[in-house]
Amino acid sequence: MTDSRISRRLLLQLAAGAGLAPYLGPMTATASAADGPTILTDDVFPIGLFWPPPKSETTHERYVELAAAGINVVSGGNDVNKTDSAPLAETDANALMMQHAYGVGIRALPTDNRISHATTCGNWQDGIRRALAEYEAYPAFAGFRIADEPSPVEYPRYRMIADVLKAAAPQHLAHINLVPVYSASAQAAYEEHLRRYVEQVDPTFVSFDHYPLLTDGTVRSTYFLNWALVRAAGLAANRPTWVYIQSVDHWNIKRPNYAEIFWQITMSLAYGCKGIQYFTYWTPINREDFEFGAALIGKDLRPTQVYHDASRINREFLAPVGRELKHLVSESVEHANENPLPLGAKPFAADAVVQSVTGGSVVIGRFRQAVEDGQRWLLVANRSHQAQTTARVTVSREVAEFAPATGDYRPIAGAFDVRLAAGEARLYRLSGLS
Repeated sequence: MTDSRISRRLLLQLAAGAGLAPYLGPMTATASAADGPTILTDDVFPIGLFWPPPKSETTHERYVELAAAGINVVSGGNDVNKTDSAPLAETDANALMMQHAYGVGIRALPTDNRISHATTCGNWQDGIRRALAEYEAYPAFAGFRIADEPSPVEYPRYRMIADVLKAAAPQHLAHINLVPVYSASAQAAYEEHLRRYVEQVDPTFVSFDHYPLLTDGTVRSTYFLNWALVRAAGLAANRPTWVYIQSVDHWNIKRPNYAEIFWQITMSLAYGCKGIQYFTYWTPINREDFEFGAALIGKDLRPTQVYHDASRINREFLAPVGRELKHLVSESVEHANENPLPLGAKPFAADAVVQSVTGGSVVIGRFRQAVEDGQRWLLVANRSHQAQTTARVTVSREVAEFAPATGDYRPIAGAFDVRLAAGEARLYRLSGLS
C-alpha cells in the first residue's frame, strides 16, 4: 500500500504546494456518517484485507479458508479487478469474488475502473449508476474500493464519484485509503493533507496505512503521531477511522509474530480505530516494487503462521471487542507509566473517574456513548509487543470486565490489576453517575 518514499514524496509536494489542486473548500453538505454505509453503521466490526486470492484461486474452498481467519470484508486487488468497459459478467473476477464471499458471509468491496477511473465526460454519471446497478445484484456487495493513497490533485474527481455513489446508494461504501506520515518533519503537511481530504472529498470514513515494525527491531517514531493526527481528524469530522496493519514482510518491514499483530490491533483500538485491514492477505508475487516474504497465505499457497496468529486474534479478541467499541466515541487516549513519551502521545492524567494507573506501561483508550449516559469504557493495552506487564488501575465507579469469549461483563473491584501478555489488551465498562 505504501512505502516511505511514496509518503515523503507526496508530503513534500504538500509542504511545497507543488502540483496540488487549488483548495476548493467544503462542497455541498451531505448526510452524516450515522446515516451512511451499512458497513459503518451495523454492529459487525470490519476486519478486512488487501490482496485477495487471485482469480485462479477464487473458489469456495479459498473463501471458506478466508472466513475461517475471521475476515469479514474482502477488497479488490491482485488480479481481481475489472479493467474493461464491458458490463459485469458472471465469469468476471469481481463477480466470482462476490459470489464466493456471499457463500461464507463476507462482504465485498470490488475495484472497477468504470468507477475509479470515471471522469466528467459525456454521460459519466449514468455510467457510474449503470455499473453500480450491476453490482447491486450481488448480496455481498458493500461498496467500491476507489483509490489507494491518492494525490490531492485527484480529490475533486473522487468527490464527484463518491457523491454520485452516495446519492444513488448511500448504504454502500466508497473506500479510499490515505498515505501514512513516516517523517516527523512532515507533521504540518500531513495535517493539511488530512484537512483537505476531509473537506474536499467528504468521505464517510477515514482510512490510512502505517507499518511500524521494522526489520532492525525498531518501531517507527511517527507511529503514534500518525494515529493521533488521524484520530483528531476523524473526531473533528465525526467520521470513523480505519487502518491497514502490516502482515507481510517486504522492504524494511518485518513479518509480524503473534504479539506484534496483536499489538498493532490493540494500539489502533486504543486510538479509536473502527476497522482493521490486513496488508496483505495473499502474498504478492512477481512485483516490480518489492520482493514480498509471506503474508497470511504464503507463496506455496498454504496458510502461514501469520494466518494462524491473525485467525486466533480476529476470532477470540478483535471481533467481540471491536463490536463493543464500534459505536463508542473515543474520548481520550493516554500513555501511562511511559517516559519518554513517543511523538504524538499524551501522558496519563488522573481525574475523578480514573484516579490512578501504576505499574507497567500501558495505553488507555477511554470511550463513551454517542449519546452521553455517564458510562465509560476503558481499553487498557500493553504498550509493549515484547514483554508482559501488569498495571494497577483505580477508578471511582463500579467496574466490570468484558469477557470476549462470552460477550458478558463481569463485576470486579474498583482497584484492579491488569495482567497483559505482550501486545494484549482488556476492556472494562464503568458505571454511569448515580
